[in-house]
Amino acid sequence: MSQYEVSVVIPCLNRERLLFDCFRGLSKQTLGRGRFEVILVDDMSPNPLEAVVEGARQELGLNIRYARTTENRGPAPARNLGVSLATAPIIAITDSDCRPDPDWLARGLAAFADPSVGLVCGPCLPKPGQPRKLTSKDHFVTDEHPSYPTMNVFYPRAAFEKLGGFDTGLSVRDPLGRAVEAADFDLAWRVIKAGYSKRFVREAIVYHEVEDLGLVGYVLEGTRFFFTPAIVRRYPELRSELLTARIFLHPGMWLVYVSLVIVIPAATVQPWLLLLLPIMLLGRALIRTRSLRPATLLWFCARACLQLPLFLVMTLALIYGSVRYRCLVL
Repeated sequence: MSQYEVSVVIPCLNRERLLFDCFRGLSKQTLGRGRFEVILVDDMSPNPLEAVVEGARQELGLNIRYARTTENRGPAPARNLGVSLATAPIIAITDSDCRPDPDWLARGLAAFADPSVGLVCGPCLPKPGQPRKLTSKDHFVTDEHPSYPTMNVFYPRAAFEKLGGFDTGLSVRDPLGRAVEAADFDLAWRVIKAGYSKRFVREAIVYHEVEDLGLVGYVLEGTRFFFTPAIVRRYPELRSELLTARIFLHPGMWLVYVSLVIVIPAATVQPWLLLLLPIMLLGRALIRTRSLRPATLLWFCARACLQLPLFLVMTLALIYGSVRYRCLVL
């Protein structure tokens, strides 16, 4: 029987500074140091992360085990390797660019007092004090989301192993070297379909780095969604939970399609109809922000305009995924 109650699995590629910040957050857990272990899986970082791990052991007093993959195929295989090395009955998973709240492990672990629970997740908020720019990546979850992202999730190790862990076929590196996956989505829904209960614990918080992607990187984020049709095909109930009007992935995308299909063609006959576009945008800003402050509305409108090329890339990725997996999602 393991001496630990929970094993924290973290895959990492490079990110030495952010990884140490994650370790620092784990060192401040209210759960006693002797009750959890940390397993760091180095996903073929050009400069191995052993020095960061050793520094955290010495400076922070953490119980860390280090492993290194033999091939970089995205985080799902790395997470599977980490779980295979875990000794505790509960697996907690987070990302190397996250900082767990001090109560994260204690709150997440407490939810498993009910033996029927097979999935626990919690909020993911921006790291305090970090500015958000127009091209910052949104990684933030305040309520239960049907994707159950692995930046903040817990599983019983027995359920994880019984269901075969993460599907590595849903985790790849794209031509730009970025991780693209839906393996977290898939495993969570296999757990739910297997009859386990799930819990969203608002006090089990992790804080995510606010990453500025730059204009090109922000637009190319849309390519990450090509796996979405595969997930919707596997779990048809997600059409009502995840999609707007059972087709659209993003709530604002139907407005883009309406503009392209109706307003812009009509404006070739009646140019004044183009005035509908800023009116529609301002109306959506008022509804979404519930604010009359000019700065708030301007920020929303600027971000919405920046999302147009992102939505175009996302749409192309979803069309590709819809054809590949024979399941329409736009």
